[in-house]
Amino acid sequence: MHPHFIPAAVALLAFSPAALHAEEVTGEARARAERGFTPRNFGNLRVGGSTANANGRPELCLELSPVAFLAVEGCGTGSGFLHGDPEPEVAHFRAKLRLATFDVERWGTFQPFLAAGFAESQVGRDDAGFQFRGTDRRRVATTGPEGGLGLRFLRPLASGFELVGDFNLSLAWLPYAPQLIQPGDTWLPSASLSFGVGF
Repeated sequence: MHPHFIPAAVALLAFSPAALHAEEVTGEARARAERGFTPRNFGNLRVGGSTANANGRPELCLELSPVAFLAVEGCGTGSGFLHGDPEPEVAHFRAKLRLATFDVERWGTFQPFLAAGFAESQVGRDDAGFQFRGTDRRRVATTGPEGGLGLRFLRPLASGFELVGDFNLSLAWLPYAPQLIQPGDTWLPSASLSFGVGF
């Protein structure tokens, strides 16, 4: 056997397409690990705005994700808790089913989702509970089913935390909204955009 055969064979194997691909995959995995990136978000708190609210206050959203593909969230301006403004607002309580996950280099992760739940429309400080079969006794609040779709954005920050963005389009059916002291529409479309931090 020629004395230079073994070094030449090792060099040939090292630069073969399979070896180069393996090195590329390993390098990509290392880069992702160094960025600390993970598309799995367990919970987040966001602040933003919604076309459904007329009280001029920001919309707050708290989202929890017990499993990777499903999350539950509540969004509203905090009426009755953080403030008592009588101006119209809509609170949303929904489950969000993740449809897919797309990693975009140098940007982050995008996750389209479907949402379903219910919305509460109120035109004043309402009583406790939700009114699905009418309005409350003062006719300032009513509740109905809601569906929608949206897009979540995740970008790693540091120490396992992420920047979270959420764009949502919803349509609520509020059959008793015309009976409120400030009559509303039976069908209530809304769009919202919010950003926050999650882990």
